[in-house]
Amino acid sequence: MNSSKVNTQKTLSAIVAVALAMVTLFQAAAANSSEAATFVSAEEAALVAEFDTYFAEEAMDVELEEMIELEEMEITESVKVYNQNDELIGEGNPDSNPLLGKLVNKADYLSEMGGEKYFKITE
Repeated sequence: MNSSKVNTQKTLSAIVAVALAMVTLFQAAAANSSEAATFVSAEEAALVAEFDTYFAEEAMDVELEEMIELEEMEITESVKVYNQNDELIGEGNPDSNPLLGKLVNKADYLSEMGGEKYFKITE
């Protein structure tokens, strides 16, 4: 009885070993196959080309928007400051003119129109 049990175990072990070897060989062949060709229909190729074109245009649009935002940020700020009698006492860019910057800090904000900000000093 012992010998039949041993023979069954040996046979089963041999079958499992052969199955594992086959699986390993098939996976290795599939991984190393450099000649595996992928066939694409004309419709699929046209669809892929359309997607590529769309995403290339989308990337260009994003880059254009970023450039426009940078240009808008580079536009210098222009302000006009008026006194209590509504007389213009200073205008220009407060970043480049420290005196104008002090006037803007003292003044009250009135409005903004056409990229120009208006302030009035009320004492």
